[in-house]
Amino acid sequence: MSAPVPQQSRFGGMRPAAVSAASGGAVVTALTMANAPWQAVVGTVCATLVVSLVLGLAKIVVPDKSEHKLDLLLAYFRYRERRAKQRERRAELRKRRRRQRDQGTNSQEQRDRAPGGDRPLP
Repeated sequence: MSAPVPQQSRFGGMRPAAVSAASGGAVVTALTMANAPWQAVVGTVCATLVVSLVLGLAKIVVPDKSEHKLDLLLAYFRYRERRAKQRERRAELRKRRRRQRDQGTNSQEQRDRAPGGDRPLP
């Protein structure tokens, strides 16, 4: 079996998290120069940090030179499909229980009624 072929980075050697941080820094600078409210600046800084961390984590979990990337993606899709089937089964079970409970309530009401209808007592 031959060695895996190295792939070229899509960002010209820069990591996506670094690109996100640099562009976020530029946006923060533009906001402060435009005298934006501090809430907007803080929100932008937080969003930039979250995006950078998510991209960095994705880079760690699914590296470019991984031989098992396809296996990881297929396992994830199988997991999602299994969860969707479980959700459908649970929803169907809830509907069935609700129908049984409603039918049980109706039959209980019929049993509680006096036979003969609403005749006055002698």
